[in-house]
Amino acid sequence: MTAARQKPATIRDVARAAGVSVGTVSRTVNAPETVRAATLERVRATIAALGFRPDARAQSMRRRNTLTIGFIINDISNPLHAMLFKAAEIDLRERGYSLHLVNTAGNAKREAEAIETMQHGRVDGIIMTINNEQDRRCLDRLQSLRVPSVLLDREIKLDIDAVFTDHAAGMEQATDYLIGLGHRRIGIVTFGPEILPGRERIRGFEQAFLRRGLEVPHDLIRGHGPGADFGFRDASALLQGPDPPTALIAGGNQLLVGALRAIQQERLDIPAQLSVVTCDRTDLSALYPGPLAVIVRDLDEMGRTAAQLLLERIAGGASMPVRRIRLPTTFVLGRSCAPPRASVATHAAELTRLA
Repeated sequence: MTAARQKPATIRDVARAAGVSVGTVSRTVNAPETVRAATLERVRATIAALGFRPDARAQSMRRRNTLTIGFIINDISNPLHAMLFKAAEIDLRERGYSLHLVNTAGNAKREAEAIETMQHGRVDGIIMTINNEQDRRCLDRLQSLRVPSVLLDREIKLDIDAVFTDHAAGMEQATDYLIGLGHRRIGIVTFGPEILPGRERIRGFEQAFLRRGLEVPHDLIRGHGPGADFGFRDASALLQGPDPPTALIAGGNQLLVGALRAIQQERLDIPAQLSVVTCDRTDLSALYPGPLAVIVRDLDEMGRTAAQLLLERIAGGASMPVRRIRLPTTFVLGRSCAPPRASVATHAAELTRLA
């Protein structure tokens, strides 16, 4: 016969072994700051020795919380969202929270419904990104939020903590580099102005030309939306135009997928015939055609920062002022940029004339 399975240790077993009351064990688990250091150390050692595991459901009922954080994203297929989720989850799980993921597929109605459902007792807090900062349905739900929340890379005029990316700075660096190589016909496909990344990337793009005293090529700016289909459509329109760009910036990792399809369709060589810059380091940007010049940001830091802001707010920071944290971007060179062919030919002709 096999030996009878040992019963799990109870809170009373811990109290008896540590020589303290059941209440002291409970405070050690739920409010350690209220227990004297020596006692805290002894009770924690006993918990570890006995393998005691507190009942999460009972704890949740006593605290009137769920130990669950809602994580709302607009596109589950976007690898950047997976990076953000993973980074936030590490910090939150260490504090005893689990994450509940909701994919809205960029549908404003679904976003509003997810916010409404989550805030009515389903979660203790929300980390989210929304598809449109001007959608009235989402804004109404956000205005009436009852749980601590953090917005990811979105900017709205409501009292909600947020973590942004300084998209304009990295885009200005990249555009200025291309201008320095001799490019003037630089195209950009990016998100629309209804969300922060679209507005800021276009602003950085234009600022690079203005700082150099050059005319902005407004006819080469396309800001319609995220996704490979938008990238393909907008890049194709630019490359097939009467005066196509000599350089192209894809303002998003999924837009890059579509833009590369358009470049392949036009049978253009990178960078001999077209210089290419993208945003966010992914497997594709690192491998094709190896590697691309890229505007990078620290997505792990973004996810961790969002988790920390939320934890602080949950811990009783309702009276704290709203916090808006902006993280940097940096332009990193790759093998996908070169002087435009016209500039190379002009330079060679000038050298010949001077010889």
